[in-house]
Amino acid sequence: MNPAVEVTCGQDVSITCSVITQTQQLLNPTFILKKASSSVGEKQTPRTNSATFSVPEVNFDNEGSYQCHYKITVAGQDFNSSSDSVRLSVTVSLPKPSISMTPDGEVIWGQDAGITCLISTQVLGGTFILQHSSGSSRKTVTGTNSATFNIDQVDFHNEGLYQCWYQRRSSSQDFISPKGNFVRLFISAPLQQPNISLTSPNRGLVWGPEGAQITRGFSFVLTCSTPSHYLGGVFYLIFSGSELTHTEPAVNHSASFSFPVAEYEHQGNYSCVFEVKLSSRRFTSPQTAPISVIIQMHLLPLVSSVAAGGLLLLLLVLVVVCLACRRRRQAKHTGALVQTQLAVRGRNEYENNEYQDDEADYENVDPMDTRNNIKEETRKGEEEETNDYVEPESDEEAGPRVSIIKTNEVCLTVEENGEEEEEEEEDKNEDDYEYVTKPVDGDTLDIYGEEDIY
Repeated sequence: MNPAVEVTCGQDVSITCSVITQTQQLLNPTFILKKASSSVGEKQTPRTNSATFSVPEVNFDNEGSYQCHYKITVAGQDFNSSSDSVRLSVTVSLPKPSISMTPDGEVIWGQDAGITCLISTQVLGGTFILQHSSGSSRKTVTGTNSATFNIDQVDFHNEGLYQCWYQRRSSSQDFISPKGNFVRLFISAPLQQPNISLTSPNRGLVWGPEGAQITRGFSFVLTCSTPSHYLGGVFYLIFSGSELTHTEPAVNHSASFSFPVAEYEHQGNYSCVFEVKLSSRRFTSPQTAPISVIIQMHLLPLVSSVAAGGLLLLLLVLVVVCLACRRRRQAKHTGALVQTQLAVRGRNEYENNEYQDDEADYENVDPMDTRNNIKEETRKGEEEETNDYVEPESDEEAGPRVSIIKTNEVCLTVEENGEEEEEEEEDKNEDDYEYVTKPVDGDTLDIYGEEDIY
C-alpha cells in the first residue's frame, strides 16, 4: 500500500497485489482486492503477475483492512490463494470553524435567533457542537460543512457566550477540530416611549397656548398607552407638583388615571412611564413629554360676581349723585335766604339814609363798597347762626340750615349770585337803576342794582 502508514483524508491511495509463479503467462491469473467489511471486491486480470488498485481521495469510508485474493484455473479447476491483510488508516487535520449569529448583535426578548457554525473541510458528515456558557448542545449535519442552531423566543437564560467546533468520527478514532471564536448573545427589551392624552368627560377642558385648561370642579382623565408587544406591565403617572406617583396596571397596553373633581392642587405637569417585568428583570420606558394642566375658575360664578359688583357700583354712584344734588339744592336755598336777609337790611339802610339826608335825593354807591358790605354782613350773619346753631342728628332734622355752617360755600355762592345780578342789571339798564323785587314769605323786597346808583 502506498502510502504505507497513514493516509490523509482526500489523498489518493494505491494498493498493489502481486504473486511469484513460473506459469503465470500460461494460467491467466485474476487478482481480487476486498475490504474486510465487504463481500464484494474489485477484480483485475493483468497479463503480469501483479495488479495495482487505486483509491482516489480517500475518506473515512475507505478506512479499514484490505486483502488480496489470487485465482487461477488449471484443467478446468480453480485454485485460490489469499494474502495477508493490510490496514488503510485515514487521518485528517480539521481547521477551526467560524461562528455567526442572526440577528447580529442585540436580540430582543421573545425574538427568534440563530447561531451558525461553518468549517472549511472536505470531511463531511461530521457533527457540530455548539457550546453555551451554561452547557452545550450538539447538532449532526450530513453532506454539508455548516450547521445552524435555532433558538426560538429567546429568554434571558439563553443570554451568554457561544462557541462551536466540528467532530468527525472514524472507525478507529475521533477527529475534533479546534474550538472556534466566541459570539455573545445579548438579550434586551427596549421599550418605546408611551403616549399620554387628556380628556374631560363633562367638557371642562379647553386647550390653550400654555397647556390644557381645566375648569375647577370638573373631572378630567389622563390616559397612558404604549405600542409595546409585551403583555402586562404597569404605568406610572408622574406629577411634577408632588412626589406622589400614581400607578395603574396596563390593560390592553393602556391605563387611565381619573380625577373626578379638579382642584387647584391638581395644577402642574403630568407625564407617563411604562415598566414591564420579563423573567427576573425589570425594564422601564423613556418618560413621555409632559402635559401642562392649568386649573381655572368657573366662568358662571365669575360672571355673577362681576354683575353683582357692577350693580353695587351703580347703586353707589346713584347714591353719590343724589347726595350731590341734594346738597346743591340745600346750598341754593341757603344762598337765597342769605340774599333775602341782605336785601332787607339794604332796604332799611336806604330808607334811613333817605330820611337823614334831605338835601340830596340820590347818592352814588360804590360797587366795591357794596360788595364788601355784603360780605361783612354775610360773615356776621353766619357767626350769629353758628352761635345759635345746634347740630342735628341727621340731615332731615336739620332742614335747609345745614349748609349755613359751611361758611366758604355760602360766601362763594353769595359772591357768584351778586356778580350774576350785576351782569344782568348792566344789560337791562345802562343809565338808570331799578328795583329788583323778589318774593320772600309773601312780601316783596327791593334790592339795589349793582349799576351806578344816583
